Order: sequence, then C-alpha cells, then structure tokens
Amino acid sequence: MQILRRWSSPWAKSGPALVVLMLIAVACGSAAPPEATTPATTGIMATPAGGVTPTAVPTSTASSETSGSAETSGSMEVNPGAVTWMVGSFGNERFDYAFAAGTGHDYARQVHGFLISSDIKDDRRVFVPGIASEWNLSKDGLTWNFTIRDGVKFQDGTELTAEDVYWTLQHTFGPQAKEYGTSITNLLTPILDRFEQTGPDQVSATFKVPSPDFASEVSDAVGDWITVLPRRSTMHNPDEEAAYDQNPIGAGLMKLVGHVPVESMTFERFDDYYYQPRYGLPSDKRVQFQTLKMYLVPEEATRVAALRSGEADIAPVGIASRKQVEAGGGRIVMGQEGVYFNIKLLGCWKAAWPCHDQRVRQALEYAIDKETMRDALYGGPDIMQIKGWLGTTPSTLGYSPDLDPFPYDPDKARQLLAEAGYPGGEGFGKVIVDTWMSTSLPLMPESAELAASYWRNELGLDVEVRVGDETGLKKAYTLTEDLYGHVLWRDNETRIDGSRLLRSGYTNPEVKTTLHNDPEVFNLTNDALTVFDPVEREKVLNSTYLRLRDESYELGIGYVNIPWGVGPRIQTWEPMPLAFYPSALHTIVLK
Repeated sequence: MQILRRWSSPWAKSGPALVVLMLIAVACGSAAPPEATTPATTGIMATPAGGVTPTAVPTSTASSETSGSAETSGSMEVNPGAVTWMVGSFGNERFDYAFAAGTGHDYARQVHGFLISSDIKDDRRVFVPGIASEWNLSKDGLTWNFTIRDGVKFQDGTELTAEDVYWTLQHTFGPQAKEYGTSITNLLTPILDRFEQTGPDQVSATFKVPSPDFASEVSDAVGDWITVLPRRSTMHNPDEEAAYDQNPIGAGLMKLVGHVPVESMTFERFDDYYYQPRYGLPSDKRVQFQTLKMYLVPEEATRVAALRSGEADIAPVGIASRKQVEAGGGRIVMGQEGVYFNIKLLGCWKAAWPCHDQRVRQALEYAIDKETMRDALYGGPDIMQIKGWLGTTPSTLGYSPDLDPFPYDPDKARQLLAEAGYPGGEGFGKVIVDTWMSTSLPLMPESAELAASYWRNELGLDVEVRVGDETGLKKAYTLTEDLYGHVLWRDNETRIDGSRLLRSGYTNPEVKTTLHNDPEVFNLTNDALTVFDPVEREKVLNSTYLRLRDESYELGIGYVNIPWGVGPRIQTWEPMPLAFYPSALHTIVLK
C-alpha cells in the first residue's frame, strides 16, 4: 500500500492527516471482491433603477491595540483600531485581474469595486446595484446595458466614469486580451462582439450569442474579481501594469497603503466608498474600523497560535482547531457553501482512455464513500455537505436535490466496471490523480488520497495521487493535453450562477478544457446558455445539470463550509455565503 508523504497543508493538522491514513489502512485491509427585456428585480438577472515560506507572526500588530474611542464618519461610528487578518495565500500579488491567474481574492476585493454587488434576500445571495445603478438585457439576449452610478470615486479622489468601465471591459475581455488574459477571457472573448460607450453614463456589452450569465461575471458574487479599474493610456503595456501594481487605485472599501511582498498588506478605510445612501444605495457598507492588516501565514498552526495570543483577529482554520481557538477566547464562524470539490475526468472523450465509457465514470463515483469522507475526515456536516453537482449548490440557480451526488454503492460500482470490460480492475491501467494543497478547500490532498483508497480496494485499480503546483496544473489543464486520462482533484468557488461551468467544459470542442465530444451535449449546453427568461432559465439549467451529472465527466462529491477562526476582539461578523474569501467586512464590529 502506498503511503503519501506528509503534507504541510495550511488547513490540516496532524490529527486529520492521521485519520485519513488510518481510514486508508482500514480500506486496504477489507478489499471487496472483484421576447421581452429582462424584468427589473433584485434577483438573478437585473436590478431596478435607483508555495511560499511562512512569515513570522508579527509581535507588534494592531490587534493588540486597544479599541480606543470611536470616530464619526458621516452617520457611522468608526473604530480607530485595526483588524488583523491572516490568510494562507497571496497568489501572485497582482492587482489587475487580467494578470492575477485566478488568485488574489483575499486582498483585491478590498481595493476594488464591482459593477454589480450582492446581498442576502430570503436567505439567498442575490444581485443588487453596485457601480452600475441599473442594468438590463436586450430582447434578443445579446446586449447587456449598464448605467453607471453618478458620483462614484476612486481612492485618489477622481470620479469613476463610463470611460473607465468601457476601458476595463475592453482590457479584460477584448480580442487583444487573449495575449495576456486569464481563463475567463478565453471563455468569453470568443463569443464577444463588442463593447461600446453608448452615452455619458452608459456602457454596453454585445455578444454573438445570447449571454444571460455575463452580469454574474462582473458581479461580486462569483469567485473571480472582474472589477472596475481606472483607465490607462493603453490596453496592454507591461510598464504601466507594473506601475499600477506598485500603487493600485480602486473604487473598493479600502485603499492599500502598505505592501511587503510575500509578507503583508495594510489597508486604510476609504471614507468615500460608494456603497452608502449618499450615492443612492439602500444601506451603508463602509467598514466600521480604520485599518486592515493582512498577513500571509500559510501554516494553520501558526494562525491558530496567533488567534489564541490575540495577535490575529480572523484567520481560516480547520475545524479540529476549534478547542484551541475557543481556549483563547475566540470562536469558529462558518462561511456557508464556500467551496466545492471539482473532480474532472480529463480527456475522456478520447477512446484511448477507459473513462471514455460512461459506466467507468459512474463506477468511480459510486465507489467513493462520501459519508466517511465527510464524517471522519472533515468532522461532519458542519463542514462538508454531500449536496449539489459541482458548483450547483443549494444557493445556485438551477439546483434541485436530485442533483446531489451518487450514493456509496460499491456493488454497483464493481458491476458497472465489469460491464465496461474491466472486472476487478483488470486491464484498466494506472490511474493518476493530480491535486494540490489548497488554501480554500480544507484537506484537499487528503480527500484525494481517501478517494484513491476506495478505487484501489473496491475496484482493484492501480491509483497514484500526485500533489503538484496549483499554477502549473491549471496551465497544463487549460492549455495542453498533458493531463488527458488523469483525474484532476481540485477546488473551485461556489456561485449564484453556474453557467460558466458549462462554458468551460461542455460548449466548445475547440478548447483544451472540453470534457466530451458528444454533439448532442454540445447542442444541449449551448442552447441552455441562450435562455434568458429567469423562470425558464432555472428550469433549463436544472435539466441540463441533471443530464451532465449522469454523464459523469465530473464527479459529484459535495461542498465545504469555510471555518473561520475569530478572536475575542471581534464582536460581530457575518460572512457572506458562497464566499471562500474575506467577505462582508462592513459587518465587522470591534469591541
């Protein structure tokens, strides 16, 4: 039996790691035998007008400062103290999403403002106005029109205009962005027709096919941070981009005032942040404290120690650390539906791989005991929920309970594998599972090894788990065929609208990320993405997800709630659901 090397996971302590290895040992010892515009509502579619070295824990931080007396900012009482937040990764520390390679969520969301914001309504996260005071989709579903709010300021005091919005969209998604853009650029640029500034406060985005999900992509309710930047003199100039990273100016709730690479970032409250009644918004979402100090601390044990000593106020921790956090006077706050298991079977549309057969793909999912994974590895349903298919969780458009993962049924798994011509794993060949140490999904390599142990012992397969570099694996997956025939065991963010999941794997046979070559499935998914009536769209997405769930090119495992350790200085904080990153900072109240 293969024993994995010990990981220095930012989430895992030795306890959970030992638990999973014990589970694997048990499994190894018990092998089984072989026509109208979109309605203006505050819902899904539109709104009405109106791998680093750990740094030492700082010994002199603002979290050890006394709160002091509150100051008045407008109608809000502002605590003059600081919140110290420790995170597991800074990514590549870029402040323009076009170059962030899918990272930077922790810090960039504090600096930048979004065209469309979100809030909680009827216990669900929904879109609400942001920099755009209103938006709508044309009758043909091709053109999104955005009205830019008057009076929004960047942190240098200049006014944010429609010209800035137009430049940002063109810079991020325009045809030239294929030279430098991220995966979201590669998905949307091919179907983009044009961006236009159609008036002094109007910007439009027109696509070649109906694209009802574009509003989601420019909202704060998706893991990417497609935010509004101050326009620069060119669409792409490395010197200008490097200069911007040195002094990033955004329209977000906090301004960056200090940055020590691979160590820390310091932010100051932006008093003129646009989300306040003064600018026509229904509430005040400015932060109620003066300073945010964010430290890069990859090791969970170090973060827990800092929470206990009062040197940190908030940090991601594992649920096994609950007692230690509480011993220091803190508590655990759960971020609901934070991140999901995104298990992809790559290149299976090619007949050379056993997973070309649907029965093989389904057998792999039926063979995994997800309840054991939930209870023994993650500590129960407070952390892990066996619900949803990929990013379609209970808060996602198109979810229904019949999308939930296949139950553990090893007898059915073995039968399916035998019917496909691989009884007891005979003739199957080696299965390689690629994964990485995630800063958002707890115990991701450990969960991959646990799944591998079931495939070895229930199905007789030869399985190797490889823990690699996140950036390298993502590039190999999106740009090459090097991982075809492998299982990619990764994390991904949850979201209100999961349409991009269809775009990335099911709509375009020309991209490396395609998961199939079935013309019927291509037609099905492309047609689903053109439906823009909200009621009909939810139905069509649900039926499409059900079909794809049964195809099993991606395996359903469930999602994870994010446990945040919160120190005693934080009186209240209500993180947003569908967020694996620091969120809802305006709800933080310091004692």
